[in-house]
Formats: sequence, C-alpha cells, structure tokens
Amino acid sequence: MRIERQRTHQLAPSVARERVERIAAKLAERFSARCRWEGDRLCVEHPAVQGSLTLQPDSVTLQADIGFPVSLMRAQVEAEIDRLMQRELTP
Repeated sequence: MRIERQRTHQLAPSVARERVERIAAKLAERFSARCRWEGDRLCVEHPAVQGSLTLQPDSVTLQADIGFPVSLMRAQVEAEIDRLMQRELTP
C-alpha cells in the first residue's frame, strides 16, 4: 500500500532541507525508522515502511510503501504526515 503527499513551500533551499530533516526526525522517532540523505532525497527505512521525502525548489514530496501492520493505522499516519508537513513547511 502506498502513501503519497506533496506540499508546496516558499523556503530557501537550506531552510527547506532543515525542515525536511525535522519532519523525518519526528517520523523516525514516532515509528522507529532510520533516515539517510541521497542528494535531495531523504530515505526513510523501517521493516514495515520504505519511503522518501524528496526536496524540490518549491515543494516536498513524500512517498512511502507501507506494510500490513502500518496500513491498519493508515489514516493516523497520513494525518500525522499532513500535520508535520503543514507545520514545518509554512514560513
């Protein structure tokens, strides 16, 4: 099952990267995931989740493939992602 989210921003590249790191840190803390940068893409890894946050000049895109255990909480996960992206990507 896949979750996809995109949020536009008007942040400077360095600020946007810092904010994406904060989003990933919160998700990693909440779901015990590991994160690592590959260029402008922050990869998120967990046994039940494989995904990424891709940083673009005017937007951030989250894509995640979730396993069955996480799919049972899909609505809560999507709501948390939306809340974090809204909070972190608003100037």
